[in-house]
Amino acid sequence: MPKTKPKALPSLAERLKKAGIRHFDQLIHDQPKEWLIENFPEHKGEYPINVTRLIRNLLWQMKERIASGEKPPFKELLRTYWYMYVKPTLARAGALAEETDQYKQLSEHLAGLVKVYQVMQYKDIGFRDENEANRKVGLFANVIIFAEKVGHFDYLSELFREYHVSVIALGGQPSVLNIEYFVDEIKAAKINLRRSFYLFGIVDFDPSGWIIRDAFVNNLRHYGIKNIQTFELIHPDMLKTPEEVLQARYPVKAGKEMEEKNRRWYEEVTKRHYAYMKYLIEESAGKRKLYGLESEAVSTERISLELERIMKPVIGGNEEKLKIYEMNNLDTAAHELILFKATHPEIP
Repeated sequence: MPKTKPKALPSLAERLKKAGIRHFDQLIHDQPKEWLIENFPEHKGEYPINVTRLIRNLLWQMKERIASGEKPPFKELLRTYWYMYVKPTLARAGALAEETDQYKQLSEHLAGLVKVYQVMQYKDIGFRDENEANRKVGLFANVIIFAEKVGHFDYLSELFREYHVSVIALGGQPSVLNIEYFVDEIKAAKINLRRSFYLFGIVDFDPSGWIIRDAFVNNLRHYGIKNIQTFELIHPDMLKTPEEVLQARYPVKAGKEMEEKNRRWYEEVTKRHYAYMKYLIEESAGKRKLYGLESEAVSTERISLELERIMKPVIGGNEEKLKIYEMNNLDTAAHELILFKATHPEIP
């Protein structure tokens, strides 16, 4: 059966129009309230202006100015951009909220321009990644161990040094910005994004943890990594006895807003046929109660043993490549030592 061609992306002009973005000669963030109300009218909202369109146009104008060379790359955090450009403009327009998290709205609108409308990338403005320190790209860059929590990054760094694979701690819901720069670093390592990628996940065994895992995979796909195989490192069978599972488990958050998420998660995990999954389910009077496991419930020692079993075969057969990599590192270190001694003769 022939493959279906991907749907062609509308033109940039069409995408900008759909997002409510247009070119302005005037600097939006410098304009008075009357100008902002006239150019970003809101007919039925609680604010005098359309906040969504204002934020999108502020971002687009910054992108335009940098692309034209009128302004250098921003090289600051997104939160700094909020304080420098967005918050003062909203305040001047009488649209600064007291309760709504408008910084979060800025982050979501920017992610929408990148992923949904596809009119720009984070690097176009030059935003710094506050999570940059929590990722490393290894020699085997297409093998990625990822963790939901930053607290695991020290352990991930050990795995990076031992196996020369890529590692990343997401710090909760993965940032699109973080993944864009992560994939850029993988490409810089001369890795073909069309090859197979192997992901090994350390996330909570519950609906929220798997939503984070799925968001990470989805972001990788957006940036061109399509051929992905995922392995779970946190699940009930990583604990050795029913007693360990019962002691470590906790009730999964319930309620109307979680019904669909819990149902999808339950259907997904039951396909895995974990032997100890039965200790994370209680049925009573036609109702099902679900339990989860935190990623910390499984020791790093056990995770390392499982990686030895399931990850090593993936990177096996590359000993020659690893030797070249280590020799290059040795040559670099020797060169740096010679240079240091030449420039610091007073040190024996």
